[in-house]
Amino acid sequence: MTAPAAERVVLTERQALDAAVEAAKAAAEHAAATDRDAAFPAAGVAALREHGLLSAAIPKEYGGQGLDPLTLTRIGARLAGGCAATAMIWAMHQLQVACLARSAAASPAIAAALADIAGRQLLIASITSEVGVGGDMRRSVAAVEPAGDGTVRLTKKATTVSYGEHADGFLVTARSGPDAAPTDQVAVLVMAEHAELERTGDWNPLGMRGTCSPPFTMSATVPAGMVLPEPFGETATRCMVPLSHLLWSGVWTGVAADAVRRAVAYSKVRMRAQLKAGRTADDPRLGRAYAGLRVLQDTVRRFADDYAVWDAAQDADTTAMTVRANALKTGVSVDAVRVVEQALEICGMAGYSESGPYSVARHLRDLYSARLMIANGRLELANSELLLLTGDLIQE
Repeated sequence: MTAPAAERVVLTERQALDAAVEAAKAAAEHAAATDRDAAFPAAGVAALREHGLLSAAIPKEYGGQGLDPLTLTRIGARLAGGCAATAMIWAMHQLQVACLARSAAASPAIAAALADIAGRQLLIASITSEVGVGGDMRRSVAAVEPAGDGTVRLTKKATTVSYGEHADGFLVTARSGPDAAPTDQVAVLVMAEHAELERTGDWNPLGMRGTCSPPFTMSATVPAGMVLPEPFGETATRCMVPLSHLLWSGVWTGVAADAVRRAVAYSKVRMRAQLKAGRTADDPRLGRAYAGLRVLQDTVRRFADDYAVWDAAQDADTTAMTVRANALKTGVSVDAVRVVEQALEICGMAGYSESGPYSVARHLRDLYSARLMIANGRLELANSELLLLTGDLIQE
């Protein structure tokens, strides 16, 4: 899965964005096959590794690129223009290493693991879903148990593990002990050599097929130092939830942007044909599609800037940020689909086709997954409760 550690190259923001374009080109060459076969985008991930982009969110002191939230979001969007599955795998991996970075200063074992992840460009997956918790990431059935000789063990039945068969490690949530409450959670870094994975179901979805996310049962025994010292509830509130909604939104916006590019290209061809035939037809749909896309892009970028400020202020209001992050995710997950639907109407049957330079069929199928990645209804309910139970969160 990985190569030995290469000489470290620290990328500037511009170099990282240019590297994302190159990785997107590599991923795009195989995007149709990745989608058709529901196959892991090996070429795309290899390009990410080659360009050092798997360490994008890892702080520089641990050997990473240390890129800011806005640059991370722009990278995700550029990758999505080539292959949405590659972009989403990249985004999910960044979430895991960002969560690890929060505990690295307090844990020499996690710090060493994070440096190894950066040096060897290892791919880290997440195992937060579980049978028996009703889709609630903040509850666990599995528990960490002492196993002797400075190790702990856990077994978890996950409903979905994205790119699990291709990951070099996993960040796994579980109860802090056998007698702990379901909400008393920790996160555990489990490297692949310490894990046993048993696939328990199939993977044949509508879209985002290359993320390869079937259910698994995972059993592992790991050094006790791989248990992150920070309670998972704090990690989720301060990092995993807002950053996931931001990076996912960047990917979804990137998918929508590529659909609009295709609509523009199709419209130019149609316009030339009309001019050659001596006729023209006004069509405002392209302008409407661009307007919708521009609103999405500006919204995501504004949130990225605000999140960076909030994250730097450790005493900032977590409730207000949670409400905003949830609103960002639910809004972008729906509105990105609408933008692609407009592109489809512009491209007509050429857009409806599963192949060709104007096809947006895969774009549409991929984006239908967006509202299911932490179901919008769950987030909207959470926001409704927070708006009713807390102070004024309505900001100008």
